[in-house]
Amino acid sequence: MWTQANRGSSDMNPGKACITCHSTMNGPSLTIGGTVYPTGHEPDLCNGANGSNGARVVITGADGKVQTLTPGTSGNFNSRTTVALPFKAKVTYMGRERAMVTPQSTGDCNSCHTQNGANGAPGRIVLP
Repeated sequence: MWTQANRGSSDMNPGKACITCHSTMNGPSLTIGGTVYPTGHEPDLCNGANGSNGARVVITGADGKVQTLTPGTSGNFNSRTTVALPFKAKVTYMGRERAMVTPQSTGDCNSCHTQNGANGAPGRIVLP
């Protein structure tokens, strides 16, 4: 569990809506932000899947440009790089992948990928 409150770290507040929080708390501007978990219904502030084990989040913009993001120790990933909308997203791990079916127009991944899911998301972003 994350216990260090809002302490300027990319591993802070796993599961919370990153862009929403950064915009209201004057954090760095992000274009993409979320948390990868090993299972689909983890509570907020529960640490997710550490990217050192090979997990990656691959974002492909509408222009074909690809960003590959590595989750930190809490499972959080983020980018400040502009992405052409709508973008596609997938998680890769150990030769497998889990891709979103619908292209997205917001990079605030945890705003939909909540513990129980919102706006059609089935729950958390999970490893394939």
